[in-house]
Amino acid sequence: MEAQTALVLTIQLIALFSIAGALLLYLLCKVRGGTRNDGHGPAQMGSILVTCADTALGLQICTFFASKGHRVFAGMKDPVESLPAKLLKGWMKMRENSDTPVPGSVVPLRIDVTREDILREAAEAMGIHLNAGERGILAVINTAGSVYRGRIDSQDSLQWENMFKNNVMGCLRTARAFIGLLRPTRGRLILLGSGNEDDGLTVFTATRNAVQGCADALRKELKPYGVSVVTLDSRGVPAEALFKAPIPYTISDEEGVPTQYSADVLTSSALGVIERAMYDTRPSESYCLSVPNAKFQVKLPCRSSFKITGSGSGSSTPPKQESKPIQNV
Repeated sequence: MEAQTALVLTIQLIALFSIAGALLLYLLCKVRGGTRNDGHGPAQMGSILVTCADTALGLQICTFFASKGHRVFAGMKDPVESLPAKLLKGWMKMRENSDTPVPGSVVPLRIDVTREDILREAAEAMGIHLNAGERGILAVINTAGSVYRGRIDSQDSLQWENMFKNNVMGCLRTARAFIGLLRPTRGRLILLGSGNEDDGLTVFTATRNAVQGCADALRKELKPYGVSVVTLDSRGVPAEALFKAPIPYTISDEEGVPTQYSADVLTSSALGVIERAMYDTRPSESYCLSVPNAKFQVKLPCRSSFKITGSGSGSSTPPKQESKPIQNV
């Protein structure tokens, strides 16, 4: 009888310690801001920054991760009166009033990767927006940049300087400005790395290769702090598509019908690649955005992730999409 009693007590103690260990592990994950624990989903949603939502790509990424439950800081040159700011506001308002409201949120923020003073102000503003339990943000996704197509013997040097200033120096300024918000969470810095090497993209390709070199160096420098540096290989995605503005088009010739704005750049599979870059427990150094299928490597946009409706005018004809449009209010 004594042996049975000892066995029961041992089992009870093991169960008690297991519960205490699980509770301690949960609290540690909560304090660290929601580290992924299964390689497929977040233990807790936190805040992320998309440095440029003035582009269709930036808008698409912002709404994608807001739909996943994150608070997304959306960097914009003008976070109040610009078209992207109004489109995001309309998207959030419509989704809040829908049957499936957005679990996350979007916070427009003034950001210009070529201005260090604005970057410092943005970092301070983000700190104010963080909840009491948040010590930092989970990721910075740098979507800012520029591209000019043309042969080098016909391009202006100012275009070269603009690409290097936005693509390379902007990358380094972004890392310096927000690294303090990534260290507490052991977060991730996600950069657009290698790009297309088409005709007329010599200087652009040089800047993308430079960013790849910056990422390799930053990865070594930030490794002691637990910050991962990840690049997104954009070969297979047209260079101009990375930085194009939302595209207006009309869906009817009738007067008074609102203009819709397409922010379709990446396929759903490519968005899944960025999701893995965000959530993988042990992230790879680089992820390829192009889908291993020729029809997805030729031309974008392909499948639509969302559309935004606003007021204004446009004349281009949109590609056929399967998703429902998002109404802008």
